Amino acid sequence: MPDIDIFFEKIKQKMNNNQLAAIKHEDGPALVLAGAGSGKTRVLTIKIASLIYQKLCGTNELLALTFTNKAANEMRERINTFVGNKLDFPWIGTFHSISYKILRLNSDYIVGNYNKNFSIYDPSDQLKVIKSIIKDNDLDLNRYDPSKIRSKIDSLKNSLLYDEWEFDDEIEQKIIQTYQTRLETLNAMDFGDLILKFYELLTKNNNFKQKMQNLFKYVFVDEYQDTNNIQFRLINIISNPQRNLFVVGDEDQSIYGWRGANIENILQFKKFFPDTEVYKLEQNYRSTPEILNVSNSLISKNTERLEKKMWTINKKGNPVKLVSFEDDRTEAKYVARNILSEKSTFPFKDIAIFYRTNAQSRVLEDELRRANIKYRIFGNISFYERAEVKDCISYLKFITNKNDEIAFDRIINNPTRGIGLKTLQKIKLIASQENINLFETIKKIRTEKTFSNKINIAISKLIESIDFFIEDIDKFSSLSEAFEKFLNSIEYFDSLKDDDKLENVSEFLNFIAEFENNNFNDINDFLNSLMLSSAVDDLDNSSSFVTLMTVHLSKGLEFPSVYVVGIEEGLFPHSRSMFSVAEIEEERRLCYVAFTRAIKSLNLSYCKIRRQFGSIIYSNPSQFLDEIDSCEDLNIIDLNTSDTNEEKVFHYKFGNGYIDIADTDNYEDVVTVKFDSGVVKKVFINDLEEVD
Repeated sequence: MPDIDIFFEKIKQKMNNNQLAAIKHEDGPALVLAGAGSGKTRVLTIKIASLIYQKLCGTNELLALTFTNKAANEMRERINTFVGNKLDFPWIGTFHSISYKILRLNSDYIVGNYNKNFSIYDPSDQLKVIKSIIKDNDLDLNRYDPSKIRSKIDSLKNSLLYDEWEFDDEIEQKIIQTYQTRLETLNAMDFGDLILKFYELLTKNNNFKQKMQNLFKYVFVDEYQDTNNIQFRLINIISNPQRNLFVVGDEDQSIYGWRGANIENILQFKKFFPDTEVYKLEQNYRSTPEILNVSNSLISKNTERLEKKMWTINKKGNPVKLVSFEDDRTEAKYVARNILSEKSTFPFKDIAIFYRTNAQSRVLEDELRRANIKYRIFGNISFYERAEVKDCISYLKFITNKNDEIAFDRIINNPTRGIGLKTLQKIKLIASQENINLFETIKKIRTEKTFSNKINIAISKLIESIDFFIEDIDKFSSLSEAFEKFLNSIEYFDSLKDDDKLENVSEFLNFIAEFENNNFNDINDFLNSLMLSSAVDDLDNSSSFVTLMTVHLSKGLEFPSVYVVGIEEGLFPHSRSMFSVAEIEEERRLCYVAFTRAIKSLNLSYCKIRRQFGSIIYSNPSQFLDEIDSCEDLNIIDLNTSDTNEEKVFHYKFGNGYIDIADTDNYEDVVTVKFDSGVVKKVFINDLEEVD
């Protein structure tokens, strides 16, 4: 039996027919329409593994593009599991990380004054640059909102309109143009630049384009429905002339239109690539039939979608629960109490609470704390956004890119060196006048004794520490060891009075060491792996915490038990989407994503009254709930009455009664129950049964 037959014989027991057909696809474009929980990652990874197994291409001849580092890492691990080797896949990564890598390797060709040690600026760095430009020009920060300008910059780059956009406001145009010039001066790129500069190389340098096309025999794209215009163009160019393009996606999970994703890329794929073979993965392996039926009932109301209906052979579970409440406080109390009542079935780590906007988390947090339920807000301030960690990153960024003004601003007086705003401005002025980088500038200042003796001593110490660190990298066995010595030399540890901050810096050093053990090349590679990480990459499901997050962040995840709260008109769908059919359909897809994250239990809820911006808002149930209320797998419970603070239960000893939801002081293992006999008792939650 040929080797490839042995390979397919090995895997076919674990694959359905449609999955197997997609994996066996030969040359030419292929579109795999993979519904929620249909095993798309398995198909994608086994497809790549089969190419390696058949020796149809080498590991360095295939390009696989993802949207998160987590997805890329998982892909590598799964492929190696199938091929039975620990192979290196240099071109499996996110759009941004692959673009960064290619730009570094081909930095001589980049349009503009860049070298290979360019910095990557995250959104907060972008804001700092924009704010400084607005202040330099004595403009009003209220009229020229830095956040809105940053969003416009990102949008223009993602849509390939950066050089063609016609501005109504000449001042805004000047800000944006100055921003781009400033980044080039700082030897820095934002996320949009990474892909834009790569695209420019492909379109303006024919030799480079041919080099890329010859390099990649096969091109794979995960989550294809999330691609924007420039990403589509990149894929189109690189996959020529072989057209061995294999994309996996689900139009029903296209939820990023607001940040440039174009659903037409997947809806019109056959139009763009006429010889495409289409494979539909409709069997769901994740959820119960009840959850899937409710989800199908919802998404079927969309018109902008391809024909696909998810089904499952998973065993039946409980109906999806839809509960209405008088107000958001009662909703939050109910969620907390329900989590406690089900903790023998669903430990905290198995539970997620989803909401449409971040503001909704506050009242949920209040009630979870009262109930002594451990939780974490996912996608809020990440580890790498903590001040002391940002300090460490900035030091490393400045050491590798001595034009990095944003990093310099952060480190020059941290720890305190007596360098105030005026001194900092003078340093930058000298750098500009002399046309030298900031490190050379402070060396010049020290030699010429431009400032006070105290400042000169502090600057000298910093210069010596940086010089020693650069030398020590080669002397020490690891970057982490050299960097720890550097932080000691500048007395950074002494400046941290908080134990938590010291622990965070220690953890950062641990992370450097871990990176070195895995795939360390140089400091730039380490730094930019941090800059290009997403919120999803930080998720750890091993800890015993309930997870709270917006629905947008939930995509690609799954939890045994899911609560989706605040499903009300004006909130979900959001009020900003109410006047556009296309935007309503995207909101419906977002709701569908929320539902399909659930494995065994799905709880939906809405309120009659919600507090927003200090005011009471009267709400109506979401139109999405009207669209599913006829589904036989939906259990509708109305707590929107005078009995909002009670739920019927049965106790083996005391009989029927009602839990006092308003009793917020006894949330751990016991609750107060008013029994029909007139007796009021505190009893263990585990001794109670729900009564319909």
